[in-house]
Amino acid sequence: MFKDGRIDKAEAGQLLKGLNSQKTPVAIVGMGWKSPLSDNYNDIWDVISNKRTLIQACPKDRITLAAQLLGGLDTDECNYHYGAILSDIDQFDYELFGISHEDASLMEPSHRIMLQAAYRALEDAGYLSSDRRNEITGVYIAANFTANKIINYLKYIGDINMKSYMLNWTSFLATRLSNQFDLRGPSTVIENSCVSSALALYEACNLLEMGKITSALVGGINISHLLDKRIVLNEVFHHAPDIASKCFDDEPGGNYPGEGAIALFLKSLDKAVVDQDRIHGIIRGIDTNNSGGVAIDFLQTSSEMITQVVQGALIDANLRAEDITYVDGEGYCERIEQALEVKGLINGFQTSTQKKQYCALGLSSVNLGYSEAMLGLSNAVCCVLALKNKQIPPVYKFDTPSSYLDFINSPFYINDKLKDWEVEEGKKRIAASFSCGYGGGNALTIFEEYIPDEQNFQPWIKDYYLFCISGHTLVSLQQTVSKFTEFVKQYKDTESANVLDFSYTVLARRQHYSPYRLAVVYRTFDDLHDTLSQWIVQNRSSRNIYYDKKRRKSVAENRDVEQGMLSSFTKYDMRKIAEYYVNGYSIDFNKLFHDEQPRLIDVPGYCFTQSKCWIGG
Repeated sequence: MFKDGRIDKAEAGQLLKGLNSQKTPVAIVGMGWKSPLSDNYNDIWDVISNKRTLIQACPKDRITLAAQLLGGLDTDECNYHYGAILSDIDQFDYELFGISHEDASLMEPSHRIMLQAAYRALEDAGYLSSDRRNEITGVYIAANFTANKIINYLKYIGDINMKSYMLNWTSFLATRLSNQFDLRGPSTVIENSCVSSALALYEACNLLEMGKITSALVGGINISHLLDKRIVLNEVFHHAPDIASKCFDDEPGGNYPGEGAIALFLKSLDKAVVDQDRIHGIIRGIDTNNSGGVAIDFLQTSSEMITQVVQGALIDANLRAEDITYVDGEGYCERIEQALEVKGLINGFQTSTQKKQYCALGLSSVNLGYSEAMLGLSNAVCCVLALKNKQIPPVYKFDTPSSYLDFINSPFYINDKLKDWEVEEGKKRIAASFSCGYGGGNALTIFEEYIPDEQNFQPWIKDYYLFCISGHTLVSLQQTVSKFTEFVKQYKDTESANVLDFSYTVLARRQHYSPYRLAVVYRTFDDLHDTLSQWIVQNRSSRNIYYDKKRRKSVAENRDVEQGMLSSFTKYDMRKIAEYYVNGYSIDFNKLFHDEQPRLIDVPGYCFTQSKCWIGG
């Protein structure tokens, strides 16, 4: 109707808003992030909220590996970039993923790291051990592979054959995840410079909205073998190592590379609520476009097209610009580029509001490194963490506002201190993430905090409770028990401490391995902490500790065991269930909670048993 002149642009916008008011938003129910700091996304909030940085000298282990791949023995630190660089890309738990050490050593490192980030996202969502054969889960992974044409892992494998070739094939980055985790929807890799992961998110959200898929695993990865400053592709990161990146500043300094891998597990909001998922945040709207021929140069940003992508995202979200009170920017610290980006954002916001300096403008990539293909997801997680913590993070460095920008007469201000995120009563906190890339790609994603319905809390009172944990290796079991011991020590004294939610998360929503298994029967969290501490020292069974090394067994193999287990659940006999568990039997712990309404909570992740997997390693 708009194209043939029957309605004008304003009427078309109102029509789209009416249609979008009926759309179901997308829920983020699982997150995983492998960063140079850890593989716990909560650590990222500690970095950005406390004005810390992951930028440091190139790790010595990476210099050694890079020197090997570059065909020389140059280990002079001066020739390698500072940045947020992973130190352990040669480490991998090949046994856990059912891959031989030989194949893992031949495999391109980005495949291994993406596997572990995806594991964390599914674990966080509580779906790692779920049977997903009846689900249609799409996999969309963002990555940049062009640089690998110059230096890649495959080139330095002495014997290139079909097996080594397949283990390094770039398009298998997504399909490998589908195979590993039995995800049976469409699976694809998206490569489009620094807007890649935003496009992966866009693809997943659209297919979820259309009902073509029931869930999605969206990932992004940035791993570089090109850490040497003398390689031409690294010119965007070439500056003195003591130069600080400063966002929206008259002297922005420059950029530092950021490595890592991120994965998000998504569902429609309606389905996530029905499935009683823990919802980290909501994707309210998303839009992407390309600058086409509007930009003066192929590598330059177009303010005009950024304005349009802002408008498109607002329409998709059925929101006004003044509803958004925090924006995480693109992150490329170059004065003219930042001016073009921010002017596009300003114009986009001012099409629906004339309100001044009400929205904080941030740049988390200054703290975390410029992560290229992963950038859209990096910003997404930082926005979600800000929403969950109800705080607006400060910019890392900021001295003098760019003279190219008039912030005073714009919707934006630069927030340089951590502040509580206040909103009017009845309103929700809403954030946006902007990313763009060489070649003209632009994307804006809008996130909203999730406020669950109030739940009538009924104390789950039992004589005894059960804690079960396992390991495919003794090292993994010991390290995971240590993490839980520290967690329980902190958790037991919090207002949110809840034995029902804790038990449900650990027993029913986490993966249980063999052969190493530990079960503890306890009365209180203090009791559990003391018992776990005791096991760490003694590594053996005692009155309330059940520990053994047994192969996995199926209950169906033994009718008597099946009947005995049912009787144990009926009687709530925790000691008997503990015995079945450490003897290797697969147990459906959901039977313990069928009359309850437990919620998934944040508990420590499973500890990988890492081994060196590298050419010649």
